[in-house]
Amino acid sequence: MRPRRRDFARAILRSFSIQGSWNDHTMTGPGLAHALAPLLARIHAGDPAAFRRAVQRHSRAFNAHPYLAPVAIGALARLEFEGDDPDTLSRFRSALRAPLGALGDGVAWAGWRPFCTSAAAIGFVLGLDAGVAAGAFLVLYNAGHVALRIWGLRCGWRSGRSVASALKRAPLRRLERSLVSANQVLIGVLAALLIGQLPGAGHVPWRDGSAVIVALMGYLVPRHISAVAMASLLAACAVWLL
Repeated sequence: MRPRRRDFARAILRSFSIQGSWNDHTMTGPGLAHALAPLLARIHAGDPAAFRRAVQRHSRAFNAHPYLAPVAIGALARLEFEGDDPDTLSRFRSALRAPLGALGDGVAWAGWRPFCTSAAAIGFVLGLDAGVAAGAFLVLYNAGHVALRIWGLRCGWRSGRSVASALKRAPLRRLERSLVSANQVLIGVLAALLIGQLPGAGHVPWRDGSAVIVALMGYLVPRHISAVAMASLLAACAVWLL
């Protein structure tokens, strides 16, 4: 039987606890099976034995980035719905582990989280209350990662066994590069703003244009903006000491 919308909603909610039973032997396998269970129950409705076998085979070793695990949940549910044999499902699960892990690490850990952190820090330096800045970070960050989970489940279910091709066509790698570059710009802007907070910075002639200069450098040479930011901070300290 084809899963219903509420089954997908329950799978998304359960995906938040996918690391809850992490262990050295099966890693996130039990969490994956727990998230898959609402979909498997609908697919194998009327056949409790088939449902139990499906949960057991998906409880075996599996690991992927938790935010992109819904891609695997959707794709595996699609293969179960289409009646693929257990050996095919096992090989398919194994093939998903590395790409979902690497892609999730790049988009979420190297891109989205640092970007949200830098944006919240800039807001705090510009005068936002600490609680407001922290709240803004939580809202922005979680909105992005929840959207990624929902997109992943839909992508997995629509694509099924061709999910690898769908991931290649998806703009996630471009998004990762854009977020990393944007975050480098924000780091530069943050450094420039912090320069203005240093004692004696009011006498530095280039203070007012420092944010524009460093942001422009971040756009032109994003790989080196961290060095630019650090050099700017050191130069400001040297000016202050002199």
